[in-house]
Amino acid sequence: MTTFTQIPSPFNRNIEYNPMINHFVKFQSALASFNNSALFIGGRKATKQQLVPMIARAEVQLCRNIVDGIQRGSLTYAERQVEELSQLNEITGKLCLRKDVAYYIAQQTPTKG
Repeated sequence: MTTFTQIPSPFNRNIEYNPMINHFVKFQSALASFNNSALFIGGRKATKQQLVPMIARAEVQLCRNIVDGIQRGSLTYAERQVEELSQLNEITGKLCLRKDVAYYIAQQTPTKG
């Protein structure tokens, strides 16, 4: 049985989040396959647009991990998460997907009012 949780944090994004899955590593694996023209989603060769949900999940998870690490006083852990987030942002920029990821996260974020 898989458990998905919504963790309250300053990054209150409504993206399903399983704390047992490292979404950054999952994205890195998919990116390596994509770069080798070996990533297929739904039986078809994947486009870079199909990486957007994976990037968004990784970004949300890394931001939550940073906040959690700081709150627990685990500054080394938080620093490592910041480095991974920086690496993710660099990859996202190289793929020219920054706006797409931001739009995806905005679409998944509940609004007040």
